[in-house]
Amino acid sequence: MSKNYDIAVVGGGLAGASLACALSDTGLSIALIEAVAFDAPADENMKARTTALAWGTRAMFDELGLWSAMAEDAAAIERLHVSQAGHFGRVTVEASEYDLPALGYVVPNLVMIEVLRERLAALEHVDTIAPAAFESLAYRGEDAIELTLAEGESKRTLTTRLVIGADGARSQVRAALGIGAAVDDYDQSAIITKARTERPLAGCAYERFTPDGPLALLPFIHDTAAVVWTVPTAEARRLLALADDDFTAELQACFGARLGRLELAGPRGAYPLARVLCDRAWSHRAALIGNAGHALHPAAAQGFNLAIRDALGLAASLREHQQLAGNAFDPGDADRLAAWAESRRPDQHRVANFTDRIVRLFSNRVPGLGHARGAGLFGLSLAPGVRAGMARRSMGLALIDAAHRRQVHR
Repeated sequence: MSKNYDIAVVGGGLAGASLACALSDTGLSIALIEAVAFDAPADENMKARTTALAWGTRAMFDELGLWSAMAEDAAAIERLHVSQAGHFGRVTVEASEYDLPALGYVVPNLVMIEVLRERLAALEHVDTIAPAAFESLAYRGEDAIELTLAEGESKRTLTTRLVIGADGARSQVRAALGIGAAVDDYDQSAIITKARTERPLAGCAYERFTPDGPLALLPFIHDTAAVVWTVPTAEARRLLALADDDFTAELQACFGARLGRLELAGPRGAYPLARVLCDRAWSHRAALIGNAGHALHPAAAQGFNLAIRDALGLAASLREHQQLAGNAFDPGDADRLAAWAESRRPDQHRVANFTDRIVRLFSNRVPGLGHARGAGLFGLSLAPGVRAGMARRSMGLALIDAAHRRQVHR
């Protein structure tokens, strides 16, 4: 028997779950659909995953009443140090320059998922449907979409007035809607793990660019560092197959001795990297958020922060429309979805293009380019206005400033 919902979110990961939580006070009936059981044990890859939250993202979670439950397991990034292996030039950014206690925070993905799912379990208007795999969608007149889900050997259907694809870079919802996407395969993978350092990071996040890709060591809990090491995919397979001591030796050689001796302190995992930019972020009674609409390289750590701005921006747009329209409210209103998508395009494309330029500039072995990159980093360190603007956008402060200006002028 099919059940009717106002909104169906396909993808119960961080972006989809955040959206459902952000809509919890609207009274709208929401189905949150996830292919993996919520109580399934985490694999080694998931155990190794961490996310760098920008200050603006932390503020958004705080507004939802979720940050306090994450904060105990969050490590503050108070300083950022960017350099290039084998060449001069560096850029440093301090949170104190912006009158903030931190530029951002590093949080284990499992902690964020647990906090979000604990909130979801207490929400009266949200039904979590997991495990259930999205199979297809079909329009039922102008006012509804019917989704077909696979639950093991059986099928389930549900009807919704708005479907939101939050199902990752290989989004099945995007494909079912016939929305195309430009995919640039970097032929790289990000290796993720934890390491202990002989000298403490003391709140400093290090990003070191090498010809094969960036290597980041980020502050983490229990006096460890979260490691995100980008290398060609074939090289990632080789590194993952090494014994712990051999892997650590190669990690040490790549990062250098700035933090003293490194020691492996967690499981290793990896995931492939590509830039995905969808042709459009909405269709009739449908929208795409997070990696379903735009997947980014982890350089500059902006992908998840961009996804949260999508999710919470869409939630805010729906809430505003509901308050204005009253009984005439339609979550799938085409004009409202188009306006939301258009408002998000500048942020999405700016971040996607900025990240792509960083990867292509620093992750190559063109002779002589290393010196030019070093000079660029050195020049950036001497241009406080440019550096400040870049830092504010990376922390999500530019969008907070814009929202504040809109409220002041209302």
